[in-house]
Amino acid sequence: MSRVPVLIAGAGPVGQLCALLLSRHGIASRLIERRLEPATAPKAHAVNPRTLEICDGAGVSAERLRELGADANDAGWVRFVGTLTDVEFGCLPYERQDDKALADTPFPLTNIPQPKFEAALAEAIAADPRIDFTRGVTCTGIAEGPNGVTAELEASDGARSSVECSYLVAADGAGSRLRKLLGISMEGPAALQHHLMIHFEADLRQLTDARPGVLYFLFDLKTSGTFIAYDRANTWVLMHPYDPGAETPESFDDARCRKLVEAAIGTAPPPLVIRNVSPWTMSAQVAERYRAGRVFLAGDAAHRFPPTGGLGLNTGAVDAQNLAWKLAAVLKGEAGDALLDTYEVERRPVALTNCEQSLTNAGKLFDLIGAIYGADPEKTASHYAALAANPGGCAALATAVEAQRPHFDSFNLQLGYRYASAAIVGAPPLAAAADVDISDYQPSWEAGAHLPHRWVRRADKRLSLLSLLPCDRFTMLAGPAGEAWRDAASASGLAALTMGRDFSDATLDWEQATGLPEDGALLLRPDGHIACRFGAATFEPGAQLKRQMTQILALS
Repeated sequence: MSRVPVLIAGAGPVGQLCALLLSRHGIASRLIERRLEPATAPKAHAVNPRTLEICDGAGVSAERLRELGADANDAGWVRFVGTLTDVEFGCLPYERQDDKALADTPFPLTNIPQPKFEAALAEAIAADPRIDFTRGVTCTGIAEGPNGVTAELEASDGARSSVECSYLVAADGAGSRLRKLLGISMEGPAALQHHLMIHFEADLRQLTDARPGVLYFLFDLKTSGTFIAYDRANTWVLMHPYDPGAETPESFDDARCRKLVEAAIGTAPPPLVIRNVSPWTMSAQVAERYRAGRVFLAGDAAHRFPPTGGLGLNTGAVDAQNLAWKLAAVLKGEAGDALLDTYEVERRPVALTNCEQSLTNAGKLFDLIGAIYGADPEKTASHYAALAANPGGCAALATAVEAQRPHFDSFNLQLGYRYASAAIVGAPPLAAAADVDISDYQPSWEAGAHLPHRWVRRADKRLSLLSLLPCDRFTMLAGPAGEAWRDAASASGLAALTMGRDFSDATLDWEQATGLPEDGALLLRPDGHIACRFGAATFEPGAQLKRQMTQILALS
C-alpha cells in the first residue's frame, strides 16, 4: 500500500491550490479527481484580490490570470434590465476592478471562467514533482488509525486500491461524499432556489456594446433569470429558475433551452450553440465542524453560499492557504497537532460571515423586484409597462437599485477578514457577522489582520510589500530601528524584513500606522496574517519570540 503525507480529494480550484501551497512548503501530496476530464461549464467567474495574491505566492502568476480574465471595461457593470436588449432599470459597478483598487491590493479582482482558472492551476501542478495528480479516481471510504488515514479508492474502470496518508483534505465539492461519510452535517437552509445553468456560446457584442457588463438581471414578464457574460464574444450562461417538483432537468432539451435564451435576449440573436445544461440549487450552509480527526473539509465541502458576492470559490482559496501551512508545520515537526484545530476556529467564522452577507444580499433583490413589479399582483403588467416607459422617473426604483450596491462591492469581505485563535497572540474579539461592513475595507495592523498591501521600493523596483513575504515560513517585519527583533528572528530561522533596510516606503509613518515604536516589529505567519505585535526590544527579544512562537505553534 502506498503512503503520502497528504491526500487531497477533489481537484477543483481549492484542491489544486492546496496541493500547490503544500508543495511550496516542501510537502508532497496526491491529488485525485473523480472526473476524467476538466469541466467545461464556466461556473464561478470572480477571482478576487486575495485569491490572486495566494495564487501568485503559489507560483501561478496573478498577472497572467488577469490577462486571461475579461477586460474590466467589459465586466465592470451589473445591469438590471427587461431583456438583454430591452429597457434598463439601472446599473451598478461590479466590484473594484479599476486602478483605484491598487491602493489596497496589487491585483484587483478579475473575471475569469472557472475552467480557464483551473487550467492555469493544472499547468503549474503538471510541472510540480511533489504533486501526484490522478483523474478518474474517487475516494469511497476512509478509516483512521493512530498514525494516519487509510483511504479506499475506486478508479473509473472499477479498479480498487488503498492509500495511506497522514492527513486527508476533503475538497470534493458541495455534495461532498467524504463529509457525509464523516457524518458532518451542514447548518442553514439547503434549498433557497433552484436554477438551471444554460451554458451557451454566442457573440453578443453587437447587442451589448452600448451596455457592457458581467451580470444582467432580467425582469421582463415573459422571461426570468440572470445572464452571466464570461466573455461577451463567446461564453454566456443563462441562470433560469425552475421547479424540480414540477419538471426535470432532462425536459430542458436543446430546443427548449434555445427558446429560453432567445426570449431572454429579446431579439433575434446571432448563431448560438447550447453547450451545457445542469441543475443548481442555491444554498446558504456552513458545516458544523471542519475537522474530524485527520480529515479536514475545505471549499464547497465546508460551505455553500448564494452566488451573490462571488464569495464561494474565493473563501475556499483562503481555506486552502490557511490549512496548507498548518499541515506543513505539523508534518515537519515544527508545530503541535493542536495548531490544526485553529483551522476551523479561524476559517469557520469567516464562512459564517460570508454566508450571512450573501444571504442578506440575495434578500435585497426582493426590494428591487417589488419596485419593478409593484405591490399589487393584479396590476403587475400595467405597473411594469409604466415603469419601463420611464424608468428614470421613479424615485423608488432608484432607491431600490442603490440598495443593491453592497451586493456588488464586497471589498472588505475579500480583504478585511481577520482571525482570533490560539495561533494569534492578542487578537481583538471578532465582530458579529451582521456587524461586518461588506464594502468598507480599512487596512489594519492589529493582531489577526492580514498585513496591508503597500507599494514599496526595493533595489529601485516598485513592488508590493506582500510580495516580499515568503509563503513557506514566518517573517519578522521590523520597524526602522527594530534590528534586535530582526536578529532574534534570523537566529530562530525565520525570515526578516526591516523597513528602511530591506525596502523603503516614503509615505508610511511606521509608528502612526502600526501603533508600535520604531524599534517594534510584527510577526507574520506564512499566510500573511499578523501573529504577534512586539514593542521595544528592551529585554531578551529572542526569549520573547520563542515564548510567543511556542504558543502560536501549539508546542507547549
